[in-house]
Amino acid sequence: MSARALRDLVVFAHHGCAFVDEVLASDRLSDAERAAFRAVDPRAFRADAERVHRTVGALLTELPVTIAIAGLEATYALLHRRDCFGRVVEEGLHLVLEVADALTPIAGDMARLEGALARSRRRRVALASDALGPSIVRADGVEVVAVDDAALPAFERHRTSLGTDKNDGGAKTPADVVAAGMRLPPLQSAGAIGWVLVEGGAVGGCSDGLATLLAALEAPTLWADAVAIARTLGCDNDDEAADLLTELNGDGLLMRGNALG
Repeated sequence: MSARALRDLVVFAHHGCAFVDEVLASDRLSDAERAAFRAVDPRAFRADAERVHRTVGALLTELPVTIAIAGLEATYALLHRRDCFGRVVEEGLHLVLEVADALTPIAGDMARLEGALARSRRRRVALASDALGPSIVRADGVEVVAVDDAALPAFERHRTSLGTDKNDGGAKTPADVVAAGMRLPPLQSAGAIGWVLVEGGAVGGCSDGLATLLAALEAPTLWADAVAIARTLGCDNDDEAADLLTELNGDGLLMRGNALG
């Protein structure tokens, strides 16, 4: 018996997922697993009526602007989609990242920005000295995302309109405001694309060259290869490229392997 397959099915049942019967009939489950699941009183899966609301509440804390544009109904609907919540559970994905991607067709660049913020909170790179030489990589908590030029100021206005993140003195958080039914209009495009840098929970504009370099260093890269990349992006020689990488490391945007000292 595969404990993982049965566990996934139980999670889906607890969340009232519409595709439980589809999973139950899939080849992931053995006859014994199906029998074990069917032996449970269905009322047990409905005992916690707030489970789904808590799940959406957690999403609201990280994607308030996205959900205020896309709507609560569209967000709840994702928990009934096999290609969203189903993949999250079965493949061990991050729900908030998958929801941000799934709501991008509706919320557009607001979902891309909040998705980048969510990714930055989860970015953890295991970087050690490579046997072939020292390496360098984009640092933990650093993301770049390409969005419409109107997106960043609109995002900042939207976040301000939803209130503070801190629930001080009984003030409502953005999650509270959106949960109460607050809706926001979709972005009005400026017609041009720019880069946004996410670092430590803050967002700001970013040059094309810096964003392209940081994006290229998503995974650990040998120092010599990183120098070559920097040269293709405008550095005149290896020394200038190496100085740039060292400076970005000092600024906390890149991380170096131990072999670099």
